[in-house]
Amino acid sequence: MRKKIYRSTLVASIKRPVEINFLERKLISTGLFIYENTRCSFFFKKKMIESICVIHLTKKKKHPFYNEIQIIVINVFPEKNIMIKPNEKLGILDIVTDVKRIKWKKCSILNRSIRGNNSFGSTGIL
Repeated sequence: MRKKIYRSTLVASIKRPVEINFLERKLISTGLFIYENTRCSFFFKKKMIESICVIHLTKKKKHPFYNEIQIIVINVFPEKNIMIKPNEKLGILDIVTDVKRIKWKKCSILNRSIRGNNSFGSTGIL
């Protein structure tokens, strides 16, 4: 089965503006739902607001088989408050489905790898 990549613009699905003070965090609803049994990964392609954003999945009572993608917004700028308005664009999210599980191989020493003998870390090769 092939990977499927979906790109979605996350929009604040809120009724009133939300103000976030310094070192405060708020959970912002996006109104985007994903089926709970889907194996997928999420990647922020671009943030549209100046803050730290964390992807959060929440189960809603009115949608028992779906999780809503929400964003935890954290204000780390002491000089200004963040104001998020209804329907404001928060960011662009890539959703990759049909992700296979990683199979870990237990070892005590890295003998041979493309990075060289008994080594780890970046080679700088792209």
